[in-house]
Amino acid sequence: MHCPLCGQLMRRNGFRKKPVTIKILSIGGKTTVLKIKKQQYLCPPSTDCPTRVTRVAQIQGVKFACRIANSVKYHIVQELSDNESMRTIASHHNVSVNTVERQLEGLDDTFKPNRNWLPATIAFDDFKSGKFAQSNMSMILMNPQNHRTIDIIQSRNSRFMRGYFLSHYSKKARWSVKIVVVDLFEPYRNLIHDLFPKAIIVADHFHVVVQAYRALQSARLKVMKEYGPNTHEYRALKHYWKLLMAKKSQLDYLHYYSRRNFRYAWLSNQEVVNRLLSFSPDLRAAYEYYQDLITAIDQRSQALLNQLIKRRDLPITLRRVKRTLRKHRQEIIASFYTRLTNGPIEGANNKIKVIKRTVYGYRNFFISGLEFSFH
Repeated sequence: MHCPLCGQLMRRNGFRKKPVTIKILSIGGKTTVLKIKKQQYLCPPSTDCPTRVTRVAQIQGVKFACRIANSVKYHIVQELSDNESMRTIASHHNVSVNTVERQLEGLDDTFKPNRNWLPATIAFDDFKSGKFAQSNMSMILMNPQNHRTIDIIQSRNSRFMRGYFLSHYSKKARWSVKIVVVDLFEPYRNLIHDLFPKAIIVADHFHVVVQAYRALQSARLKVMKEYGPNTHEYRALKHYWKLLMAKKSQLDYLHYYSRRNFRYAWLSNQEVVNRLLSFSPDLRAAYEYYQDLITAIDQRSQALLNQLIKRRDLPITLRRVKRTLRKHRQEIIASFYTRLTNGPIEGANNKIKVIKRTVYGYRNFFISGLEFSFH
C-alpha cells in the first residue's frame, strides 16, 4: 500500500487483533462467511510526509465499512425480480429484511422518471394498493407500445394526479403525448385535456364491453328473481350463465350432451342458449346487444357501433349502456384505428395482486412502488 500523502511504499505494521467477518454467497445451501485478518500499514513522519499515516488493507469486492460482499447484494437484487417476499430473500442470504430493503431503495435512481420525456403513447389504470393511498387506490403509468412501466402514482385522486404530473414532467414532455389509453372513468377526461392538450383519448375495449356484460348479468338475475327459486328457469339460468357470456361465434353446435336441467335432453351449447333466451324477451334483447357490441369491437365496425347507439325500445338495463356508448363514441372509434388497449396494464395489475398476496401487503408506499416498478 502506498501512502496517500507522499506516495511512498508504506511499512507493514502487523495485523489487527480481531478478524473481520464477511458474509458471502452460500455454498451447498450452507451459510458461508470469511474470517479475514487485515494487514495494517504505517508511514512514519519524514520530510515528504510530516505527519504519521496509518492505513488498513482493503478487501476487494466488499464496500468500505460493510460486512456483506457485493456479490451477495447483486444476488439480492436479482431475486427481487422474482415473486418472493423480502423475508424469504433475506433468509436465502442470511441477512436482515432491512438489508434487502436497502438494496431495493438503492435502485431508486434507476426508476426515477425523466422529467423532460414522456412516450408519445401512454396508458394508466388504477389498482388497489393499500391504506397509504386515498381511497386505497393507486395508479400505474405505462407505455402500451413496449409494455414498460413508467411510474407508480400513489393516489388516483384528480388533484393528486394533477400535482404529480405538473411536478414530475415539464410542459414539453406532457405536450409530446399524442395518445392516452384509459378506461371510462369520467374524472380522467378533464384531467387529460388539461395535462395533455395535444393528446387524443382512446377508450379501452375491455371497459367498453364490461358495460354490456354487467347489463346482461343484471337482466339474467332479474329474470331469475321473477321466476323464483326452485323453478326450472331459475336453475337453468344459474347453471348455464357462462354460456350466455361466451361469444356467439364460439358456441359449440356440433357436440351434444345430456342436459340435466332440461330433462336430460341431448342439446348442444347453442341450443341451450336459445332455450335460455326464450325465458324472457328482455334477456334476449340484452344478449343480442351484448353480442353485437362484441362484434363491433372485434371487427372495428363503426357502422355497427352507430346502430347500437341509435337502437330504440331497449330494456332499462341497456339504456345506461347506450348512453355510455354515445358519450364515448369518438374515443371508441379512435380505439378502432390505434388498436391500443389497457391489456398490458391489466396484466401488470394482476402481477401486483400476486406480489401483494405473497408479501401479505405493504406498509410503505415507496417500497411497494419500487417493487412493483422493478417487477
